[in-house]
Amino acid sequence: MASTEQALMAMLRQLPIPITITWQNGLYHWQCAGGSGSSYDLVEAVEQSLRYLMALYPARASQAL
Repeated sequence: MASTEQALMAMLRQLPIPITITWQNGLYHWQCAGGSGSSYDLVEAVEQSLRYLMALYPARASQAL
């Protein structure tokens, strides 16, 4: 795993609502705020987890726009 990937995963864990992404059995597995998923692609795993959070907190997400 490249150091850029490790840095991104570390940054996501430090968010106010942490997102944990791990690499296991050829998949990136994400967990946050009670949700989870997996993807073959790191960028897609990050997108899935962020979309999950945005669905949980739609008012906060729309205020940020």
